[in-house]
Amino acid sequence: MVYWHLFRKSFACNMQYRLSHLINNAASAIFGFVYIAIWTGVLTGKEQKSPYSILDMTYYMGASQCILWMTVFLTAGLGIQLGVRNGAISIELARPVSYYFYVVSQEAGRIAYNALFRSLPIGLIFSLTVGFYVPSHWTTLGYSLLSLLLAIGISLNIFYLIGISSCWTTEISWAHFIILTLMFSLGGQMVPLTFLPEFLSQLAKWLPFAGVVYYPVLFFLEKADHSVLLLQAGWLLVLFFTNHWITAAARQKVEIQGG
Repeated sequence: MVYWHLFRKSFACNMQYRLSHLINNAASAIFGFVYIAIWTGVLTGKEQKSPYSILDMTYYMGASQCILWMTVFLTAGLGIQLGVRNGAISIELARPVSYYFYVVSQEAGRIAYNALFRSLPIGLIFSLTVGFYVPSHWTTLGYSLLSLLLAIGISLNIFYLIGISSCWTTEISWAHFIILTLMFSLGGQMVPLTFLPEFLSQLAKWLPFAGVVYYPVLFFLEKADHSVLLLQAGWLLVLFFTNHWITAAARQKVEIQGG
């Protein structure tokens, strides 16, 4: 199957750089230690008034740093904007395969690589230093994996949406920066959504960004309600069909322009 072949090729391509990526892993772990130190200072003497203890925040920050490499640190626009700039997208859209799955399968290979050679080593670093949470029930691992897969799907579709928009805007760096900002702030990576002001907290929990980081982490820490899986699945379906509709519009635009 062509998509599986693209997945494997993308994974193999990233394997060539695994030694150089060790630097990124170290930097990611350092950021995790910084966040843990900050929250330790913030919560010291205030744990009774906080929904999270210092140990909870230690586990939370460790898990979020691992998840970031699978849901947030993706290729800007999934590289679609490069094809728009050099005109290659006209050929890619004309291929007898789904352009959406053609692009997504390549990025999925990169995500699989990140899971094995970025997320796992980072988790190992935390487990050997400050500790890393291990779920007490096997069912938790199943729900965590499902939530993580939904999170990856949401993230892939968000980045694809940014990339395909370059058929009209050409430049997407501004949109990429905005999305990353929203994922870090409203996705619960640096600050759990519970700590946000009440109105913003309730709003953020319904947005797709919470499904990218916040909910997968809560599932792993056994603090999430199973109903949020429906929210994640709902956003995934909305983004999936939106992207297919926009891809069809992009194909028509290229044909009209004679690409």
